[in-house]
Amino acid sequence: MSSPPSPAPAAPSQAVDWLVQVGLAVEEMLWVWDAASGRVLFANQAFERFWGVGAKELGHGREALLDRIHADDRDRIKRARQHVLQSAYSEEYRVIVPEKDKKSGRTGRLRERAFSSRGPNGAPCITHVARDISWQFDTTAQLRDEISRRADAERSLSDATHRLETLIASANDAVITIDDKSAVVDWNATAERMFGWSRQEALGHTLTEMIIPPAFRQHHEEGIARFLRDGTGTIFNRRVETLALRRNGEEFNVELSIWPVRAGDSYTFSSFIRDISRRKAAEKALAESEVKYRKVVENVNEGILITAGGRILYANPRALELTGLDDETAKSRPFIEFIHPDDRELVLGNHMRRLKGEPVENHYQFRVIHKNGDVRWLEISAVVFEWQNAPATLNFLTDVTERRRVEQDMLSALARERELSELKSRFVAVASHEFRTPLAAILSSIELLDDYGTRLPEDERKEIVGLIKNAVARMNKMVEQVLVTSRLEAGSFAFEPKARNVPELLVQVAAEMDQAHPQAARIAMRCEGVEQVRLVDGKLLSHILVNLLTNALKYSPPDSGVTCTATAEGELLHLSIADRGIGIPPADLPRLFESFHRGTNVGNIQGTGIGLHIVKECVALHQGTIDVRSEPGQGATFHVQLHAPLVA
Repeated sequence: MSSPPSPAPAAPSQAVDWLVQVGLAVEEMLWVWDAASGRVLFANQAFERFWGVGAKELGHGREALLDRIHADDRDRIKRARQHVLQSAYSEEYRVIVPEKDKKSGRTGRLRERAFSSRGPNGAPCITHVARDISWQFDTTAQLRDEISRRADAERSLSDATHRLETLIASANDAVITIDDKSAVVDWNATAERMFGWSRQEALGHTLTEMIIPPAFRQHHEEGIARFLRDGTGTIFNRRVETLALRRNGEEFNVELSIWPVRAGDSYTFSSFIRDISRRKAAEKALAESEVKYRKVVENVNEGILITAGGRILYANPRALELTGLDDETAKSRPFIEFIHPDDRELVLGNHMRRLKGEPVENHYQFRVIHKNGDVRWLEISAVVFEWQNAPATLNFLTDVTERRRVEQDMLSALARERELSELKSRFVAVASHEFRTPLAAILSSIELLDDYGTRLPEDERKEIVGLIKNAVARMNKMVEQVLVTSRLEAGSFAFEPKARNVPELLVQVAAEMDQAHPQAARIAMRCEGVEQVRLVDGKLLSHILVNLLTNALKYSPPDSGVTCTATAEGELLHLSIADRGIGIPPADLPRLFESFHRGTNVGNIQGTGIGLHIVKECVALHQGTIDVRSEPGQGATFHVQLHAPLVA
């Protein structure tokens, strides 16, 4: 509490004592100022507590604290104070009351009385007595707010009740309320239409006798009794599907939700009931239709797959049969794993483009790997559709493996026919050319002998006979090569390996070449590490070496050498035949081993184009391989690798 206020300097001491005694005796704010000088003589403690200032800080009494009066009330109070000597006043006005630690104060309300009187020294004074009545207005405002709030709440409750009643009356679901004895206390219009009982008929009657089928009545009564006994129940506050009863005795499917409501010491039970008989009928029809179509899908001869997200969601038995998988395995792995590696890019690319809506070939073929390792060809037709609220593809698969095999056989047969036709054409061309030359030589020699035989010297007659023999031998050789080719094509040649000494076989080949070719002396035979006995087919080996060596001699200069080298490595026998002749053009290499094919650079060199074909077939029969390295004008080197195991 602050100390008792001190009097203004100009006031006598007896006046101050008197005012102090008066100020302490009243609870209202009290301040007094001298009418002549305007000085504030006294302000009591109640004044200082409210305004936070004392008498010394007030200045001129008539203007005291005018700046703290609300702007709308300030002029009125100022006028009243100017005439207070002539007429006392009692006014209420708003003020701005300062608050500690805050820049702006709160708004308060004062009731002030002011009057003039004479002090103890006889001088005229103005006395102000003021009371803080802010609380009265605060309470009134709070009361008014509370009354308004309650009125609004009552209106809201009334509106909500009206809306609820309207909602219940117009709801598409039947809304029924019963008491704890199962008697109906509310029954909306939808309930009237759904069950056939009017509201007046239903009110007061028990629910069991109107809409609950006989089979469920005991369960209903036991459920309510259990809830009233211990507050438990399996049907409350959730949706259940059950059967209900119409007035005409028809039972139908409903969806039911019940919730208990406490009303004082008792309970009511309200429920929403929805007729779902049409939905149930539709579901039943859909299920029956699904069963029917599932039987169709599972028994068709086409595989049917549904794929989404890179996996198989459904596969009918035929689709599973195509890969040999069970349903669980098919659905557990990405479908691309079942596709042949060479076709995965094609299938996945088409699948992604189809999902994006881009144009894609609707029918195409790809391979799958059966569980047993077989490769099967499938033809696919697919469409995009929605499956379980996600984009998916419906795929129809047809096994075209047999069709592909037949088509391939037909293509192979056609290719074989074309090849035979070309072979015949080439044979006719070669035979007509190659046979004409020796026949012409024979004919001319015979004509010479016929015309001049008796007159020709003995040595000339021998020379002509030698020409005839050479021509016949050449024709025999060509016929023999054609026959060998025919036997190879017909599969008459068989691989018959026997224990043989490879160097001895090479000696026999060299002797054969000496008898058949006048330039056989140019051949150099070399053997390196082939002394051990091996399993070889001497007949096939002879055909290989004779044809390769004959060609080497034929297509190389008379003064150049030809080498034949035999080496071995494990079970393999390597033969290398090299010459320094005209070589083979790169364009001729792909067809080098075809029947009757001759190089484009052979010119007038005689030949049938059969020898290398015979070599290729014999090498294949001997379980070997052959390759050639050659450059035009630089000669050619043939490398032959044959399977020739050692004999223990």
